[in-house]
Amino acid sequence: MPRIIKQPAVRRAELIAAAQVLFFERGYEKTSVEEIIGRAGLSKGAFYYYFPSKEAVLAALAEQMAQESAAQTQAIVADQTLNGYERLNLFFKHSRRLKIERASEALALFEALFRPENIALYHQVLMRMSRVLVPVVADILQQGMDDGSFLPADAQAMAEILIGLTATTHDTVAALMDAKSEAAFQIAVAAFQRRWTTQGIVADRILGLPEGSIQFIEPGFAEAFFAGWRQRKAS
Repeated sequence: MPRIIKQPAVRRAELIAAAQVLFFERGYEKTSVEEIIGRAGLSKGAFYYYFPSKEAVLAALAEQMAQESAAQTQAIVADQTLNGYERLNLFFKHSRRLKIERASEALALFEALFRPENIALYHQVLMRMSRVLVPVVADILQQGMDDGSFLPADAQAMAEILIGLTATTHDTVAALMDAKSEAAFQIAVAAFQRRWTTQGIVADRILGLPEGSIQFIEPGFAEAFFAGWRQRKAS
């Protein structure tokens, strides 16, 4: 049979798709490059042509998932009948819903990021996701600054700061994932809630809003986000 020639973007996407299935089924750390290659039906040389390491595949997968999530918020971002403040809160609300819908998959894929030895990989993945999200948030902030919803400032820089706040939640998420009992989980939930509430206050202050205006999360988010994953781990 003649050899099938595929575009580089297609080959790269096939490797990411193969890795996504394996990371979900086996976990990131238990999946080898050889297994990704085997599932994608490519050579080792082809893998290293597109990705320097398994870590790079995970980062690319995270960026792809962020792009998919951003695409689903496009209607909110484009709704010019809303002011900047309304758009920003709707954006966060929609993002929370998407996170809960994909929680089991996301936690299975990215569990390894919350282990102390993988902190560098965590920041690499976060940087790739920020690349996608910062322009979206900057656009919303710029509209809010133009319509008076937010204090005037550099919208790009402010978006980077707001997205960057998520990097500070690493330890609280790690505690939730590491909880060995219901009591430990509830203690971690309370810490997680406090952290995100505090980050909302920080966002309010830098945007010139009354305290409690920006909601990064709602009560019960942590329990809903971790419900499926905890059930899967217990089975």
